[in-house]
Amino acid sequence: MSNNKLPDMMNKEQLTKLFESMYIPKLSIACFMALMCGLRVREVCNILTQDIDLQRRTLKIRDSKNPNRKKQGYGKDRIQPIPEIAISPIKKWLTIIEGGKYFLPSMNSPDKALRTKTLHEWFKEARERANLDMKEYEYTEKSTKRKKAVYKFRFHHLRHFYAQYVYDITRDLYAVANLLGHNQVTTTQIYAKVSDKTKKDTVDFAFNTPIKTQIFEKNPANALNYNIPEIAKEKAQNKSPIEILEDRFAKGEISAIDFQTAIRLLKVRKDYLNENEPNREIEYN
Repeated sequence: MSNNKLPDMMNKEQLTKLFESMYIPKLSIACFMALMCGLRVREVCNILTQDIDLQRRTLKIRDSKNPNRKKQGYGKDRIQPIPEIAISPIKKWLTIIEGGKYFLPSMNSPDKALRTKTLHEWFKEARERANLDMKEYEYTEKSTKRKKAVYKFRFHHLRHFYAQYVYDITRDLYAVANLLGHNQVTTTQIYAKVSDKTKKDTVDFAFNTPIKTQIFEKNPANALNYNIPEIAKEKAQNKSPIEILEDRFAKGEISAIDFQTAIRLLKVRKDYLNENEPNREIEYN
């Protein structure tokens, strides 16, 4: 995805309509797992029942997406936490499949995984019933020369919803990157760019509560008992220069080159001050 192109996000109402339009139980539990654990479609289809630990509330994802898969011959493994709210539905589904090898067995054999193509087809049918089949764009397939549509909401948007939800609650891009299995936090930047919670809180704070705004501007200490939005709180936090740079870089506000240049300059300054003022403690981390 281009750095300038942001994914469309489903809201809670659209998500509810989508799940209400699912008539196939296997589709419902597949989408539920993608939503609760932030999984890719291939990861959902390949879940092994032996990799689900309900006591520890963890799920092992095997052989997942890896940019070096062709060279290394294998993807990446990671341990994914399972939200407590998801435990009961998972238990019920495990009872239904009666200890099969795959959490989502194939339609033809319990010893094979459900095909991603089948899951996409079921998802498409549910999306149409939910009236969420808006086209994003069309392209021409090279092999068949036929035009194909790419829809605004796809199975992968369940993973987007998960990431956005976690980011809006935690404001921690590094935690979201780890949960999604991203190698670089820059891949996760889109969720900081798409998020509108902080912006809304800030605008509401500025326009809907003028008294609180005035108190904060005159003396921030006197406004601590008010619900100050995150963007206002950040100004009062004592962050180190490196932490500020990392936040700005993670949110896409500065480029990788500018970030690396600034880090080098900070290091040069730190070395210079330590050399010329040995008794002075310089802490940037």
